[in-house]
Amino acid sequence: MLCLFPSTNKTNNTTNHCKNIIMGAEWSKFNPSKRFKRGEDYTTLDAANKRTQHCLFTGIDWNRLPYLVLVQVFQHLDQTDRYHAALTCKSWLLALSSPAVWRTGHFKLNTKYDKYLLPFIRRMGKSFLHIRADGTGLRDVDIDISTRFLSLFLGVLIDVNNQKLVTLSLTNTKILWSTNAYLRWEVVEQLETLLENQHQLQVLDLSNADLKLYEGLDLLLAATLNSYASINTLHINGLVKEIFSAFVANDGKFHLVVSRLTNLCVLQLDYPYLSNTVLYLLAATASNTLQLMTVHRTYFYIALTRITSPAWQSLTSACPRLKIEFFIESNYGSWSEMSYMLVPSMPLHKLHWKCMLWLDEDCVSHIADNFQTIEHEKM
Repeated sequence: MLCLFPSTNKTNNTTNHCKNIIMGAEWSKFNPSKRFKRGEDYTTLDAANKRTQHCLFTGIDWNRLPYLVLVQVFQHLDQTDRYHAALTCKSWLLALSSPAVWRTGHFKLNTKYDKYLLPFIRRMGKSFLHIRADGTGLRDVDIDISTRFLSLFLGVLIDVNNQKLVTLSLTNTKILWSTNAYLRWEVVEQLETLLENQHQLQVLDLSNADLKLYEGLDLLLAATLNSYASINTLHINGLVKEIFSAFVANDGKFHLVVSRLTNLCVLQLDYPYLSNTVLYLLAATASNTLQLMTVHRTYFYIALTRITSPAWQSLTSACPRLKIEFFIESNYGSWSEMSYMLVPSMPLHKLHWKCMLWLDEDCVSHIADNFQTIEHEKM
């Protein structure tokens, strides 16, 4: 029989002592409950709050927090907060030097980053597994600064040869609208190089990148070069500029990307990226794996007759668990144009529309007869 836990007291004492050393503090010295009498009542909410405040503000030495607790807490901070926390004391700096803290990187691209943060990232660059950066709320005056920081950050990941990213999420990256054309080109090139080096990428989110057509498709080709069998979540709505979106569905590069996604489970894209060819390719490559497709539609001026009912039927047969969520948002359009998109054979699960469309009786009947769950939001 295999004994997982030693039974001798001597061994237990040694184990506990080693555990205290690893944790960075002795548990017996960090026990706020000892400050209270056993006879006091803490069952009520007010009493519990009073006890919590007493624990927080009466003599607890935060330097003695256990090492593993600090590591868990610091994992939820963004990079700037981690840098400032590292300057607090030696025990916090030690915890922030753990590779476990740097497995996930959260970046708010609407803030200015301290230049001293980059050396810290360079030291931990190989530890990153999940990178999330969001440019929501980025001011125009900060675009070039944030673009330069992203360029330096991507350069660090390339220099340390990080090849084990699992998640790469760059959403609402208005930084790519930088007035500095060379800097913008450099960021796209570095991102392409980084994607080419990945072998176990599972989640790729490049939504609302607003790139040129060849830039967006080249990034997708780079991402599927070595990670084609591991990518299970792909968000590419708003990947290319609106004026180029109509050319995505018929581009050979995009067809090649779709044909590589053999393990795709979640796909989020714009409606113009779809065509009969794309649906047939998805039916062949993502058979029995594709479960959710989120389709976005923000304008109606492009012809909408490219997708036919047999194409949707083929995809539904190949992926019986597939559910479609459709988001329509536009200030103009007509029900006849919407009816081209809402093909009855489509496995539509939810329909969200926020537009100035006049819905007649035929429209309401069509939705009620063919689809189950509908959500409508008026503008």
